[in-house]
Amino acid sequence: MSNENPNAIAFSRMNAVRPVWTGMRRLSSLPGLSGRIILHAGPKFRDFSSIPVPVRNSLISIILREKWAENVESAEMLVQDGSISVEPAQEYNVYVPLAGAAGPSTMLIEVRDEAGDGAAYSPLNEGMELCTRLGILHPDLPAHLEWLDGVLAPWIDGLLTERPLPLGPVLREAIAQQDDCHSCTVAGSRLLAAALLDRDGGRSNTSAIEAFLDGAPAFALNVWMAMCGLVARAAAGVPGSTLVVNAGGNGVQFGFRLAGDASRWHVNPAPRIHGTVEPRFAGAEGLPALGDSAIVDVMGLGGQLLDQAVPVREALAAHLPAGITERPRKFLSGTLDLFGRLAATDCSAVLGSSIGPVILLGMIDRLGERGRVGGGCVVTTGPDWAPGYAR
Repeated sequence: MSNENPNAIAFSRMNAVRPVWTGMRRLSSLPGLSGRIILHAGPKFRDFSSIPVPVRNSLISIILREKWAENVESAEMLVQDGSISVEPAQEYNVYVPLAGAAGPSTMLIEVRDEAGDGAAYSPLNEGMELCTRLGILHPDLPAHLEWLDGVLAPWIDGLLTERPLPLGPVLREAIAQQDDCHSCTVAGSRLLAAALLDRDGGRSNTSAIEAFLDGAPAFALNVWMAMCGLVARAAAGVPGSTLVVNAGGNGVQFGFRLAGDASRWHVNPAPRIHGTVEPRFAGAEGLPALGDSAIVDVMGLGGQLLDQAVPVREALAAHLPAGITERPRKFLSGTLDLFGRLAATDCSAVLGSSIGPVILLGMIDRLGERGRVGGGCVVTTGPDWAPGYAR
């Protein structure tokens, strides 16, 4: 019997993953997701009353997109009376940003391990205006979601199904261009768009697609979310391992799971975001930690990449803890070949030092009226990663 440390075994499994973007897959095709179900970020909500308004708005938008209701009022009633099942996306290896939501018709980015088994998913980034992740009700949003699922997703799928796109080289180039791969994904988005358009080679009429991609500087984020989720979950099932394999917030609670007991969620109050509200949104209040994109930071990108992503570090300087560039060494497990960087949060190390990952997040208006009102970071400490309510 091997005496190797459980975390070393878990990390080696992560390090063996070679993620490739294999295409697009409809959410309803995943096991357990064929009925009237909508996925959201973070841990499960206790009941309807606990769902923040921005997330409710996104659930309603998905219901209208699915044509399960004809208007906002009847859509909200379907959620309130339990006619629609509302579930955490990460239970199904799906990763949803901020206040976003995904329904059966939603086309998902599919990232698989070229070197082994496993897949993880995320909805396409919706752009910068009509977005479920912003938590705003907009009459044009359902039609935009249909365009993403009916036009953009099939175009992408046709380019990748026969020849999947390796993500490691794109990721490392994006890092070299000072993306943090969470709050700043401009280089990665440009690189992924260029790779897709190059494969198309001018065979399709892509004017609308190109216009969308040109205006979607966060396009890469959802790809990185699925990629990081895939790598993290490779460690699941190693007895005794304290590496984090799931993490996310729902605006009320923050939840995480560990490799050694990957079916068990630990849930604590969502930590607040340290950030700046934009002047045009003066007086707005943002929700606490929200979104499955926390998996990017927990894996070692985002807030753990600020020694490299200098512009992001400078922009957030007023809100970052001291020693931000050295902080990741306190809790990350080792150098991951995919990143060429330290990666993988060890919960036991966080608890031992009370120093945890810095998570970069947008601030979503608590009232669900103004969308993203600013940006900042969550500075996690030991209590955020202490074992909490488990189910």
